[in-house]
Amino acid sequence: MVPGFFKERGYEMKLRLKPTVIPYRLPEQVVLQFNGHYAKLPDPDGTMWLLTMSLDGTRDAEGIVEHVLSRQPAAQKSAVRKAVNDFIEHKLVELPEENLQSALDAQSRTRFSRNMDFFGSMTAFGENKFAYQEKLQEAGVCVLGCGGLGTHILFDLAALGIRHLTILDFDKIELSNLNRQILYKEADIGTEKVETAKKRLLEFSSGMDIRTHSLRLQSTEDVAGVVRGHDIVICVADKPANYIGDWLNAACVRHGIPFISGGLDVRRSVFYSVDPGISGCEACWLAAARRKNSLVKRLTTMNKEQDITYERPAPAFVTLVAVTAGMIVSEAVKYITGCQPPQLTDKLKEFCFDDLSVGIAETWERDPDCRICGSDIHHRHDLGDTVVVDDR
Repeated sequence: MVPGFFKERGYEMKLRLKPTVIPYRLPEQVVLQFNGHYAKLPDPDGTMWLLTMSLDGTRDAEGIVEHVLSRQPAAQKSAVRKAVNDFIEHKLVELPEENLQSALDAQSRTRFSRNMDFFGSMTAFGENKFAYQEKLQEAGVCVLGCGGLGTHILFDLAALGIRHLTILDFDKIELSNLNRQILYKEADIGTEKVETAKKRLLEFSSGMDIRTHSLRLQSTEDVAGVVRGHDIVICVADKPANYIGDWLNAACVRHGIPFISGGLDVRRSVFYSVDPGISGCEACWLAAARRKNSLVKRLTTMNKEQDITYERPAPAFVTLVAVTAGMIVSEAVKYITGCQPPQLTDKLKEFCFDDLSVGIAETWERDPDCRICGSDIHHRHDLGDTVVVDDR
């Protein structure tokens, strides 16, 4: 490696070993533990340990090389430079926090410090881990449904630092809700879910801006009126069971809003997401499922025509709720921050209580002729459910 190597790559800033990397000094080797992985660095003379300890945020890359060589003059400069470059390329170092610009105030930096280190574990050198938290705080999130999944999701969103939140539900709190709906308590029985949820969330995070809708959704237009203008929608509303998915899909596709949805199915839970214009939508999924299986086609048609669903409220177990909520919120974080690509598009994932497995239950592809998200979407109308898919 020649002089100017680090300058040419933009590595002139100070380097600090990420706090999520744990170094171990063993006989003739250094071991780095990070994210469940181990990196073994041969170190017969202590050079690698000295280099690792030099990553304290006080020197840039070339300064670290010179520091190590001043202590270990027998070391080869090219080998030390390569080792420093490997730390950078494998995302093991970051900029010192005092060198990162951020609009976050001191309270937010403290409250969400674990969030920032989590994001920092994924960032390349020079990227600002604070920016991901800022995106969370700036995002507009809409949650449809304040039941079991909804309350867990809302609490998780508040803990993440989401500030701009819209919530919708039409129901009141009942005693049977309290086995899983964590924002409510016995004294709340009989009160509206959305207002009680808002109250609890503000007690937990007073800086939140929360809008509520106490509304029973009855059409695509109802959904569109609530979700319009948000960055992402999370739908865990389960009524009406045979129509809410269609309305959600049409409304979000029309306005180009990514959405995540899921629910419980006795001893399993399912979850998926749709990124309009990029992934297939829910209508693509249903069409694919009907093509693959004639029984699915027959039963889904019967469900719509006869409005078939459970005769009594379906089982809802808190452990399934908690796992599913975590999956859904994790996907939301990927959409909002861009820290990683979404993982639930074009597939239905499931969590099974029986064996605690997570797997893919179904897959589909975007259908260019889909009546909702097809390529000529802006020139077509579907009036079967007062859905007008046209943004002109």
